Amino acid sequence: MNRPIQKAVTLLLATTSVLAAGEVSAQTSDSSVGRAESEDQIVVTAQFREQALQDTPIAITAMSADLLESRGQETVADIGNFTPNVKLSQSSSLVGNSLIAFIRGVGQFDSNFALEPGVGVYVDDVYYGTTFGAVFDLSDLERVEVLRGPQGTLTGKNSLGGAVRLITQKPDGNDNGYVEATYGAYDRMELRAAGSITLAEGLYARVSGLMKRADGYMTLLDYGCANPGSGIAPSPAAGNGCEMGTEGGQDVKALRLNVRYAPAGAPIEINLSADIASDTSESVATKLLFASNPGVRSYDADNLAGGVPFDDRFITGPESYISYADYSSGGNYTTNFGTPLQVLPGTFDAEPRSEANSFGVSANIVYEMSENISLTSITAYREADGYAGIDIDGSPLAILTQAYDLSHKQFTQELRISAAIGDAADLTVGGFYYEADDLLANRTKIPSVLFDFLSNDPVETTSKSLFAHVEVRPAPDLTLIGGLRYTDDRKTYEFSRRNPDGSLPSGIPLTTNFLVAGLDGEVGVFDDDRLDYRIGVNYRWSDALMTYAQVATGFKGGGVNPRPYVADQVVPFGPETLTSYEIGFKSDIGGRVLRLNGAAFLNKFQDIQIALLQCPFSASVICGLPANAGDADVKGLELEAVLQPVAGLRFNGALGYLDFEYTDVDPLTGVTEDMVAPFVNEWQLSAGVEYEAALGSGYLTPRLDWTYQSSFYFNAVNSSDNLVDGYSLFNARLSYESGNGNWTVSAAVTNLFDKFYYIGLNENIAAYGVSTGIVGRPREWSISLRRNF
Repeated sequence: MNRPIQKAVTLLLATTSVLAAGEVSAQTSDSSVGRAESEDQIVVTAQFREQALQDTPIAITAMSADLLESRGQETVADIGNFTPNVKLSQSSSLVGNSLIAFIRGVGQFDSNFALEPGVGVYVDDVYYGTTFGAVFDLSDLERVEVLRGPQGTLTGKNSLGGAVRLITQKPDGNDNGYVEATYGAYDRMELRAAGSITLAEGLYARVSGLMKRADGYMTLLDYGCANPGSGIAPSPAAGNGCEMGTEGGQDVKALRLNVRYAPAGAPIEINLSADIASDTSESVATKLLFASNPGVRSYDADNLAGGVPFDDRFITGPESYISYADYSSGGNYTTNFGTPLQVLPGTFDAEPRSEANSFGVSANIVYEMSENISLTSITAYREADGYAGIDIDGSPLAILTQAYDLSHKQFTQELRISAAIGDAADLTVGGFYYEADDLLANRTKIPSVLFDFLSNDPVETTSKSLFAHVEVRPAPDLTLIGGLRYTDDRKTYEFSRRNPDGSLPSGIPLTTNFLVAGLDGEVGVFDDDRLDYRIGVNYRWSDALMTYAQVATGFKGGGVNPRPYVADQVVPFGPETLTSYEIGFKSDIGGRVLRLNGAAFLNKFQDIQIALLQCPFSASVICGLPANAGDADVKGLELEAVLQPVAGLRFNGALGYLDFEYTDVDPLTGVTEDMVAPFVNEWQLSAGVEYEAALGSGYLTPRLDWTYQSSFYFNAVNSSDNLVDGYSLFNARLSYESGNGNWTVSAAVTNLFDKFYYIGLNENIAAYGVSTGIVGRPREWSISLRRNF
């Protein structure tokens, strides 16, 4: 065990020993807990039943709607900023409008439907089976639960790293609501509203909605206009200041209806929901960082060997929010095959949009069969479709231009029976069914390798599972936990590769699309089953301290190679698997003056999916096949604290530490054992402070938040060109709430010190001579007015 981990575990064990020695004398609630006390009383349902957060033996972070609002967290992508060893962010447009989700170094950043997520995302217990369209807005939520570590028996497949659970507000007979309007930087305008109403005795409804828009912060300039005499003609469409548009703009609309039937004294409760959302935002802000591909140049009719080459002339200032991307596939190029300069016939223009439009309905029915036995049925249907335009080179030339149309449709059904055997045990058994029909259609143009083709690939996925979870209490304050889940997965991927005119590629060497000839109509199939388990024990030493230990497993599903170059590369790959050994504690010191929770873990990560750079079995020398090509040990530590020393004053903080070490890796991946998997931060830290002070008849609350993440690699094959630098960000907020709670006005600033930073680096130097960076948002201010009723 290396020294940082050894010190971390020693600290963790020392802390629990001190706490177990005796309960610290309680302070009175009146002197130590202010109006924010409700934050400490969150009830979670991670183990199929309601439990206080501090009684749940899982590394779990729960955030109420009030806390999310005070931190300025608006989408799922914002949650990871304040949760240890959790990385959630908006992906680049290369993989569509999707979510990058990693917990404890395990996840997925490619939204291709052939691949499975590594972090499960749930909305009201409904599983969402793809990262595409998963950047859900956090409007009108009751709470968010982030479960860290494999949840193979509780939430099932693809929760290998953990799970994110969003729980919306349910109508409960308290007819109330709110309207909130916001205006801010980049002409940001938002309107959020929600309201509950009693329709009849025991029948309630709640409607919520939002509209938000903001201009983009990355300016797209026409290169020819901004650089006259450069050899590239200005575009007639260039506007004032040579502007062609922006990236990073937002345009989101959403509406949700929840209907609840819960008559007093009746054995049944029915929750129905329907939601619709339209996200027609711009492409993610991206900036060119490296450019060197002399075979790519602009067209010069008088000199076929001339023209403007693709080089660093298209790189803008190091901290400027400017790009020369034009989303066009025009231009002329030499090929990578040593042939004379060739021009692929026809051009097409992508659009700087990254869209995801979704719709869903669900029915959650709970029937109390007896005093101690209940039946739960969760039935849901969801669909999403969208568009993504890609200009990989960020210049008026074209190295790779793509336009994607994506469609996802899924049906899920879960049934479970829960029984309480007095105070001695709780038991849940059930089954789960998932079916998805996806379609990935695009046009891809890569002139240097003579690619200009259409794809239209349907993907079908089914998953069935049976599970059991039991908690037994053989003695007071002692609980033993066991769980099993059996899962059967199947995925079918059908390939379509056609020329832009709809004809089949000829397959003749050095003709357009000859590298993908023969793929049209090919079908790949993945079929496998898995058994996961969980064994745990927890003991409540006192009201102040609970400790737990567990061994748990999980897996991320396998799939089919989505990017074959020849038919013999249409092959499946298996699931990733993980076994986690974890100890942890949850403590409340001084009558909740200090809440301190912690966990230490060792993950045995096996069969990691890494792309092969060479396929020795294939007729093609070009390969990008995902394969189960690595094993690793991942050690880590997590601490979370909330301190409220006096009424109204509140501190919170979190620390995450990860040590990733390959124990075996296939050299054909280009990865070596001294490298680190992508999206692994060694350190993540966050802290916040707020003080609620009486002012007149109301309350004034200033708040300051800080987040830090250390550097991480964006690619499996590590290099300095895909190493994302660490950064710190500060957010500030000042709110005034009227004494009766009806009115709140807030002023907020995100990225307070205007830090220029990158969320990720898309490095493609070996293949295309290009690298681009996903640029984080600059400093932004906003003012909000809220009316509760």
